[in-house]
Amino acid sequence: MEVDRTKTPRSRFLLEVFFSINIAFAGMLVVFCAIPSVSIPFAHLEVYLNHLLHIRQTDYIRGYFTIWIPSLISALCIWNLFRLARRLSFTKEILRSAAGVAIILCPTAIWTCEYERNGWSLQWPYKMVFGEPMLALICLRVFLKAPWAVARWVGISAFLAHSLFWYWFTSDGFHALEWGIPGYRGPAGLILGFCSALVWGLYIRELRQPRVDAGTF
Repeated sequence: MEVDRTKTPRSRFLLEVFFSINIAFAGMLVVFCAIPSVSIPFAHLEVYLNHLLHIRQTDYIRGYFTIWIPSLISALCIWNLFRLARRLSFTKEILRSAAGVAIILCPTAIWTCEYERNGWSLQWPYKMVFGEPMLALICLRVFLKAPWAVARWVGISAFLAHSLFWYWFTSDGFHALEWGIPGYRGPAGLILGFCSALVWGLYIRELRQPRVDAGTF
């Protein structure tokens, strides 16, 4: 894949924002899962904010503030690092390659962490689930290397199927959708992960075809 390293894609700023929020949101859920005590101060903060904003405890005391406040703080820190290191070739390589892989693997990391925490078995048939991210990574490789006419449809289809699969798998089927889940396993994770993948795809497109208007993605 030929890359014009003298031109900064217009979508880079958008990718930095989406990737920072996505990785911080997923990462914070993994931290809370691995070390539950870390979430306690934020849970107390949520109770305080609910009282301050006169939100009834039976309505929205679901963990929205608990997960989103530290996630957005972390996202701001990550985004600032991208801004400070924006001229380094290492940063460009992270956005070009590692960002796509990280976006794809976020749901797998969260699911694995929760299974380990709860002591559930990762034996068959659950080990088969790890085949899905492997297939998604293969599609990502095709997206990076194939001609654009093929790559764009492979990319969009793979990103959408990947997001829907993990949302379905962690929600016990679409018949049991729970739109009130505040963490990455809820609708916010589905939407954020898919949008992050699309923005990353747009960034890759501009790297591959820097002189073509990105609006035709």
